[in-house]
Amino acid sequence: MFKRVFLAALTVVLVSSLAYVPAVNSQGLSVISKSVKGDLPADPRSSAWDKVDGITIPMSSQIIANPRAFALPKGKSSVRWVSVRSINNGKEIAFLLEWDDMTENSLVEDTSTYRDAVALEFPVNTPKREAENPYFAMGHEGMPVNIWQWKADLEGGRDRIVPIGASYPGEGLKYSVDWYQGRLYQLPSKERKGPVEDLNAERFGTLTLQDSQDVMGKGAWSGGKWRVVFFRSMSGKDKEDVQFKKKDIIPIAFAVWDGSNKEKDGQKSITTWHELKIE
Repeated sequence: MFKRVFLAALTVVLVSSLAYVPAVNSQGLSVISKSVKGDLPADPRSSAWDKVDGITIPMSSQIIANPRAFALPKGKSSVRWVSVRSINNGKEIAFLLEWDDMTENSLVEDTSTYRDAVALEFPVNTPKREAENPYFAMGHEGMPVNIWQWKADLEGGRDRIVPIGASYPGEGLKYSVDWYQGRLYQLPSKERKGPVEDLNAERFGTLTLQDSQDVMGKGAWSGGKWRVVFFRSMSGKDKEDVQFKKKDIIPIAFAVWDGSNKEKDGQKSITTWHELKIE
């Protein structure tokens, strides 16, 4: 009985969110990871990306769990689409994400300023049936997701200034706040290798840092648009890493935060699951 009521309530929320979702374009919703030879371009401005076909994926405001997008200055999140390209050489895989953003929010000094950010999400284990996928927004208990989050304020070497897991320079230094559980937690004593954090979650409020921070990335803002590259070995080091293999079809989802709209945590633009097909 409880499950039926929950699913009915969730359906109402999802249907109501469609007012924020642009129409799906004619390209469909499959991201193709093109097979290439040689090194992958780690720079989002590399001309090599011009040879890769992309797909534009619609986004909507996150209104299912607190903090919802309704409370934002615009009454909703800002970003309505994200363009995605992917390539792999059999050993490594890379993604280029692009979206419109008229303001570059890359300096976060305290709780009054907000960063631009973007994330990829994958199930840790891909179920055999689509109906068994983890919940697209942060997974659910027993069905963890692997999240790669790039943060604009960590570019240009600033990743060494902000403690891993903290929101801005000087935040606690030793402790941060878990707003969902209402408690302090000790920050890990490890260093980033760049502006991307490698994370796991099993539901809202359970976001945790992985032991191995092995996802690399780089972002560049120009002309009212962000371009961000993520790349990693196709074989992950942690037991809760997504694993990529040739010919795999893996669910993939996206999230974007617009700092100028004061977006953070659950206040963001999101997608449902789409397909990643690896050539």
